[in-house]
Amino acid sequence: MFKFSEPEYFLLILVIPVILYYFYNREKKIVFKYPLAEKIGKNINSYFYIRIVVDFLLMFSLIIALANPVKINKITNSEKKGINIIISLDTSGSMSALDFHKDGKEINRLEALKYVVNDFINKRSSDKIGLVVFGKDAFTQCPLTIDHKTLHFLVNNIELGMAGDSTAIGSALILSIKRLEKVKSKSKVIILVTDGRNNSGEVDPIVAAKLAAEMEIKIYTIGIGTKGKPVPILRQTIFGLRKIMVNVDLDDYTLKQIAKITGAKYFNAQNFESLKNIISDIDKLEKTKFKVKYYYQTKYYYYYFLIAALILLVIKILIFNGIKQVIP
Repeated sequence: MFKFSEPEYFLLILVIPVILYYFYNREKKIVFKYPLAEKIGKNINSYFYIRIVVDFLLMFSLIIALANPVKINKITNSEKKGINIIISLDTSGSMSALDFHKDGKEINRLEALKYVVNDFINKRSSDKIGLVVFGKDAFTQCPLTIDHKTLHFLVNNIELGMAGDSTAIGSALILSIKRLEKVKSKSKVIILVTDGRNNSGEVDPIVAAKLAAEMEIKIYTIGIGTKGKPVPILRQTIFGLRKIMVNVDLDDYTLKQIAKITGAKYFNAQNFESLKNIISDIDKLEKTKFKVKYYYQTKYYYYYFLIAALILLVIKILIFNGIKQVIP
């Protein structure tokens, strides 16, 4: 931002015409003393007006210098406080259900989930994010990292059944909690996504949720599909690969309890669009915090106008003072 810190000095501009009129109205006759001055003064009128212009610019430059022109740049320094997030994904066989559609194409639940998780990661540039996958067992696909390029690669390499075909929700939560346990951060979040109920592992999901609450870890839960509604799944039969209808047992009650215990929310994703919106809602709920400091950098320009005034004064002394004014 450019401004004058002492703008009241511009009122002196009103005095310039008075000064010029007073001095130049007294001139009646001009006599040349030096050859250089004589060359300039061949045309009396030209000389007279040039001298007025030089004197005007000299005084105007001094006034601008007094007004103190400055340029102030506002500089911000943002200190980001990222959130630590573990995304825990169900990779059991039921996630192969073909009840999601993207761009008119039929896709399974896991493919839809991988797409929205990648989009979520793109929006969380300041956060450390880790991946846990679970089925019959639970294991870490990626520890907490800020290296989101590697994270995308590992998300894309998640496969159906890679952790077994059962659903160990409790085990997945305990592993996710362990990944956040020693992290120094005020904001710790687990996003748990499943389409079934806990039927494997030795840990009760509610017990795991209470442990998370004690450690101030929020668990957002996402249940995929509709409870009690059959969904199409590709299965190998004696006639080859066939699409058959299967009921997937979504335990939304337990998922709601897990979220409630930890002070988070439960969401139900029944199609690709709702899944996208849910991930977007979680993104808005858990925003990265910014601490912003402002600095002001000031640059002064008055000396440019002082230099201009000095140059004009030298011109006036060397050239125009070579002319002697005679007043009868």
